[in-house]
Amino acid sequence: MALAVLDEAHRTFVGNLEGITLQESLSTAGGYRSILGLAKHTAAWSAIYHSYAFDDSPRHWDATDWPGGLRDTIEATTAYLDDIIAWFERSAARWRASISRAGDLGALRPVHWGSQLSLAEIVATVAGHWAYHAGEINEILAIVREEAWEYGEEVEENHVSTAGHGVRPDWMTDEEAAEHLGRVKAGPQVP
Repeated sequence: MALAVLDEAHRTFVGNLEGITLQESLSTAGGYRSILGLAKHTAAWSAIYHSYAFDDSPRHWDATDWPGGLRDTIEATTAYLDDIIAWFERSAARWRASISRAGDLGALRPVHWGSQLSLAEIVATVAGHWAYHAGEINEILAIVREEAWEYGEEVEENHVSTAGHGVRPDWMTDEEAAEHLGRVKAGPQVP
């Protein structure tokens, strides 16, 4: 179960980063958190939680191996974005390997704030953290790309129609997409 939870959170996080451009990664959509910053933050805490859960000498924020040695800044390049995503992927792979070898998920492990949690609780915390920030990334991308829901899921939300701003899902055929777009252009059907 621990692996399934981590795998789903991982899929959600990296799924939101697939195909992202450098320009998109630097966007904050009017806020203060860029997608690149969120990815960097998420990868860092993933590494830190893993270190506390499994290393004999845990490494905190200041001792983490930051890509390019850049903790407080970023490099606004595609190569740096790729390094951050690869850093997250390495951390996720370490989590997967360590959980596969872990015997007792109820065993208490230290956490960075000086307390202890069971390994199962730490896994849930890390998975929740990945999914939480994936949601933030998803929202920023929806704003930047001016996208709403997948085709067929358009709804009116808070008086704002999302019709015409849908995203074609990967599984949808060309014929299904054309049919859907025809319905959107025709407008809502009143019974």
